[in-house]
Amino acid sequence: MNGQSEFTLDSSPQPAGGFSLETSENSGKKNTNVNGEKKDKVVMDYSTDFPSLPTASAKNVSSGHSVWGKQPVLKSTLVTEFIKLSANERAARGFAKNDGSVPNETKKCKEIATETGCKIDLSEAKDGSLSIMITGKQKSVTEAQGRLIRELQTQGVREIKIPKEHYGFIIGKEGSILKKLENEFYCRIFMPNKEENKDFIKITGPGNYADACAEKILSISSERSKQTSENLEIEKQYYPWIRGAYNSNIERWTENGVVKVNIPPPNVESNKINVTGEREAVIKVVDEIKKIYTDKKEKVKTVTTKIPRSQRRFVLGNKGSGIQDILKNTDCVIEVPAEDDESENITIHGTEDKIIEALSAVYTRATSIISTEIKAAQWLHKYLIGPKGATLQNLFPTREKLKIEFNDNSTIFLEGPPQEVSNAKQILNDEIGKLLSSMDSQTIKVPITYHRHLVGKAGANITKLREEFDVNVVMPNENTNSEDIVVEGKKEGVKKCIDQIQEVVKKMENEKSRDIIIEQRFHKNIIGNKGESINKLRQQYPSVSIGVPDASSKSDIINIRGNKNEVDKVYAYLSKLQKELIESNYQESVPIFKEFHKHIIGKGGSTINKIRDETSTRIDIPLDGSSDDKIVVTGKKENVKKAVDLLTKIQNEQSNIISVNVPIPPKAATRFAYTGRRLLTDIEKECENVFFSLQKEKNEKIVIRGPKEYVGKAEKLVNELLNTLNEQTEEAIVKAQPSFHKFLIGKAGGKVKKIRETYPTVRILFPDEKDEKADVIQIVGKKDEVEAVKKILEQQIEELKQTVEDTIDIDRIYHKHFVSKGSEVLKDIQSSNGNVQIYFPKISEQSNIITLKGSKDCVESAKARMEEIVEDLKAQVTIEFEVDNKHFRSILANRGAAIHDISKQYNVRIKFPERNAVDEVNENGKNLANTITITGNSAKVDDAKNNLLALVPVTKEMNILREHHRSLIGRGGEGIRSLQQTYNVNVSIPQETDQSDVIVISGIATKVDACIKDIEERIKEFEKIAADRQLRSYKVSLSVPPKYHQKLIGRRGAAVNDMRNKFDVQISFPKDGDAPDMVTITGYEKNVYECKEEIEKIVAELDAMFSQEIELDPRFHPRMIGTGGRSLRKMCDEFKVDIRMPSKTDENPSLVVVSGKNEDDVFNCIEQLKIQEEDYIELLIERGQYYTPAQTQSVQKTSSSSRTVQITGAPWQMDNEEQFPSMSSNTQSSNITGTPALSGVWGARLSRTSC
Repeated sequence: MNGQSEFTLDSSPQPAGGFSLETSENSGKKNTNVNGEKKDKVVMDYSTDFPSLPTASAKNVSSGHSVWGKQPVLKSTLVTEFIKLSANERAARGFAKNDGSVPNETKKCKEIATETGCKIDLSEAKDGSLSIMITGKQKSVTEAQGRLIRELQTQGVREIKIPKEHYGFIIGKEGSILKKLENEFYCRIFMPNKEENKDFIKITGPGNYADACAEKILSISSERSKQTSENLEIEKQYYPWIRGAYNSNIERWTENGVVKVNIPPPNVESNKINVTGEREAVIKVVDEIKKIYTDKKEKVKTVTTKIPRSQRRFVLGNKGSGIQDILKNTDCVIEVPAEDDESENITIHGTEDKIIEALSAVYTRATSIISTEIKAAQWLHKYLIGPKGATLQNLFPTREKLKIEFNDNSTIFLEGPPQEVSNAKQILNDEIGKLLSSMDSQTIKVPITYHRHLVGKAGANITKLREEFDVNVVMPNENTNSEDIVVEGKKEGVKKCIDQIQEVVKKMENEKSRDIIIEQRFHKNIIGNKGESINKLRQQYPSVSIGVPDASSKSDIINIRGNKNEVDKVYAYLSKLQKELIESNYQESVPIFKEFHKHIIGKGGSTINKIRDETSTRIDIPLDGSSDDKIVVTGKKENVKKAVDLLTKIQNEQSNIISVNVPIPPKAATRFAYTGRRLLTDIEKECENVFFSLQKEKNEKIVIRGPKEYVGKAEKLVNELLNTLNEQTEEAIVKAQPSFHKFLIGKAGGKVKKIRETYPTVRILFPDEKDEKADVIQIVGKKDEVEAVKKILEQQIEELKQTVEDTIDIDRIYHKHFVSKGSEVLKDIQSSNGNVQIYFPKISEQSNIITLKGSKDCVESAKARMEEIVEDLKAQVTIEFEVDNKHFRSILANRGAAIHDISKQYNVRIKFPERNAVDEVNENGKNLANTITITGNSAKVDDAKNNLLALVPVTKEMNILREHHRSLIGRGGEGIRSLQQTYNVNVSIPQETDQSDVIVISGIATKVDACIKDIEERIKEFEKIAADRQLRSYKVSLSVPPKYHQKLIGRRGAAVNDMRNKFDVQISFPKDGDAPDMVTITGYEKNVYECKEEIEKIVAELDAMFSQEIELDPRFHPRMIGTGGRSLRKMCDEFKVDIRMPSKTDENPSLVVVSGKNEDDVFNCIEQLKIQEEDYIELLIERGQYYTPAQTQSVQKTSSSSRTVQITGAPWQMDNEEQFPSMSSNTQSSNITGTPALSGVWGARLSRTSC
């Protein structure tokens, strides 16, 4: 700076005094022009440019550190703040020396620099103002800035008078507000001590900051002066009157929001009522509270009365509404003992004229309701209640105020008005007497092993007992292991039923029962065609009963029961038969993706038949509508393996299937052995098109097969699973009937998803229907989460097991539908609803009531299903209509999948004509070969018919200009293919040679219409695109000097891309051969001109900027730019300038242009760049001392230009042979150039040039 002395303070270690004093004035005369261009020679005076150092004792320098160990100094990222103090603001003027050392201000700066770790630069101008630059980390700079202002700026003192009650709001919690004020205003605030009588606060700091701090404190005090707070000591017994009935007084006082009234609750041991808010409003509320208190204290009397504890709640009312009503009506307070207090005393507080009225109100509420209990055996409760509460409703048609509860402890609880309770008690006792005279309930003990035989297949035996003796037989829950069977009903029927059960048990004790496990797939071989094989076995052993489980039960256990000898013979026969079946029925499942099934089958089944013949195996392919992709191969083991290889080979030839092997970590191997397969099945469902298989070689592996895009996702999930198993995971099982699983899973898996969201590490594995342990649910995950999920599932299962009884009224004419065909419909309802028990009335009873027993959810679900079936039966009709039989093949495509969907959706039966029907019109005018019949609900058959007719294919034509055909077809036929796949239609586009505009669409009418609509939309879009393309092609060119092109483009094209996005245009810069200054803008006309204006504005701003050229050594350019341009951007941001680096094609690679709006910023930036360049070149020179000659030459070549430095008055130029003896006969020239004169073993030593 001109006319200024500059000092530098740095907290980094210094050789002598811990800081440095450097003058910016340099006596060396550099021959440079304004642009920083160097001339040929620099003349330097040794005596002034290299002054002698003060004489001092030499210090020992350790020779252990080699110059090789020096590391280049790397400057960290710092922030800089400036402080400027005018002459009047400085606390100490002048440069008076202190103890022969540095000036006072410098000394203070040194201390602050050392303590905060900042670098502080001082600069004093001629007018006496002081400029301070602080550099360092942000936190340290902030601290140093505050301390410098307090230490160096003239301090003022302000005293302000503040009431002592406001001190707390100025100090804040733990002094937080006070500290904030001091830091914000760079002041010290002195609060008077508690012992002092002063109410003045003293503020010391810079004048303007001290004034601002005083204003802030005064504003806090002024704000607090408007508020007040009052505390009133009042006994708790008067609080109800102060609050008012239903807190009416509190609400009235606080409704405007200017007052807050805090009354302690009863459980708080405090008598202070606090009123806070605006002064006038607080005074008004306090006066009103005092008035209420004084009035009640003088007039209130107390009366105590006894009320039974059981009636106390009627006095209280719902949430205390009773005592609030009495307070509102009589102005008396009722004091009721706590719930756990056994006292029967109730205290009434009030004035003499109202206390009697309050006492009467208490008695009235206490005696308005009474309660009592009646003893009644538990089994009588359901008969007293009746179906859906019908019996109870008949006994008590109107019972609005009467409450009746049937308890589990064989009692009935009554509550209500005294007269109604008395009448109800009498009615119930009479009804109980009638029931006991005609009905009975007996318990008989039967060993648990015989229970299932008493129940029979699908409950047949137990149902027979119930219907024959008109009783209800209640079997114990399997989990209780109880032997008690309860029989309820009419006395005579109960006695006969018990005798029958005892007779059956006695017979079973003389029989033998054995179970044999045979895979369910072999059961049909045992049963034979239409039961031929098993019937033959039963004829051979007539005393033996062979129980084969239903296919729906997924059980492998066959029960053999009967005479002991015959049972053993049947068991031996079945065991032998099982071995033969296993040998010839080895099975493997081959995962083949659905799209390749047609290649497996071949034309007319040729391929699959060939494999069957070659391998002598049975190959079962899943139906088209099935979700299963696996092909099952059955036969002898070696033949099956051969067939599997052939099927896999066909798939691999037709697809891009890949395989990935995932190793199983050792720790996870043990856990994986038990749960891995089921966990993989869970992932298989999640990822869809992948299959897993396990291989055991030296290490266990999981093989994932499928398309590449699905295998990647599956591999990630498998690795996550293995990592989980490798950690400390927990496994648990929960048992539940398979019929309960759907209730535990929830609709669309909702319940399981909810649990997984709460416990993310847990996987709940429900068994497949084919699993042996179909009742075992497995839980895997972290220990605490597994335990929590297990408890949730067990609770849900218990709720499902709780047995309830309900009835449903269905007209007898529909009963047959449920029990016909081996009770097929009834069994389906039971199996899908937790095996709920369903009892139909006897034929002789002429009753419509059907009874259901089971868990609540299962019973409700079964009832809903039965009602739905009945509604369909009531509305069932049959309709006929004709469709040309030539369309049947299309309608019944994919094995009639669409027809099955219609039947299932509308619950109807659809019948097509027989294949051999005569295709002619009969005498009734009908063609039986074209007639389709639909039977079902009257509301649904028409919809089913319409849906079926919609499957009849139609053909429609469209006229589309040929110029749009190419766009419609799309690249590689993609457009037309997507239409056909989306709408399942055939689209025929004419060849170019046909010169036709007609496009033909064939398919289902709705799909064809949708496809036509889509094509019309696409054509409109094509036309819009063509019109828009024409509008967007408007072009304008403008002249922009090439030097601004890079600025317009920005870093990595950011600036030009922003303009392109902003104006929605294309901006093209000149290429080789184009005019170098022409920039072309293409787009909408309006946008183009707006963009042009924007570019012209930017160019105008750039033209108006002050620019300065500077030559910087090209070797410094990379350091100047920094990694990713960070250093250059930082420099531009710091000095608010633009720095333009030379391009590769520029003649002068050293030329750098600095531009900015402010001339000072540009020169400051240039000065900083020069300093950095010199530091960097010096660092290169130091490193260059150890270069080999070849390296030295390469370094020299990179220098843009050599410069000559002439030094005068140097010691070696004097006659001083003693200090500088001659090393050779050659005399050294005093002209030192950038080219080294000497070379040694280490190569040429680069000369260090001062400038």
